Amino acid sequence: LLFFLGLRNALFVGLAIPMSMLMGILILNIKGITLNVVVLFSLILALGLLVDNSIVVVENVYRYMGEGYSGIDASKKAAGEVAMPIISSTATTLAAFVPLMFWPGLMGEFMGYLPLTLIIVLSSSLFVALVVTPVFTARFMKISGIDLVRKNEKRKFINNAIIKRLNS
Repeated sequence: LLFFLGLRNALFVGLAIPMSMLMGILILNIKGITLNVVVLFSLILALGLLVDNSIVVVENVYRYMGEGYSGIDASKKAAGEVAMPIISSTATTLAAFVPLMFWPGLMGEFMGYLPLTLIIVLSSSLFVALVVTPVFTARFMKISGIDLVRKNEKRKFINNAIIKRLNS
């Protein structure tokens, strides 16, 4: 991301990791679950899965801004376009862990924290990717070539003027 989208845009994805983790830990704390070894292992396991959703959103916003859309329009359009694929991707990942919540016996009591933690943290990641990241990108994202946006806006203006002229 750093090489293709720039430092500022890579930071949007970088912010999604701690925000998702902190939101997940907050929800676990509200549910009365302590940070034990299994929960910490689950957080480490979830770490690699957290960034996927935000990467897709940030890259799509970047693409729309490159096409000349404003920050707000690009964020709305980009997040709306990838919302269902991201939700279904996260849902299929969560579906793999749901049966582990019904693990019987003493081992189930011990290991039940793993799927619960993963479900909470990945759901937090989904929320951050679809709600928080578009807000940040709408406000702070800049594409590497701002002249590219101006060229696209000029091109759209000229094309619209030509079409209006031809129609009249």
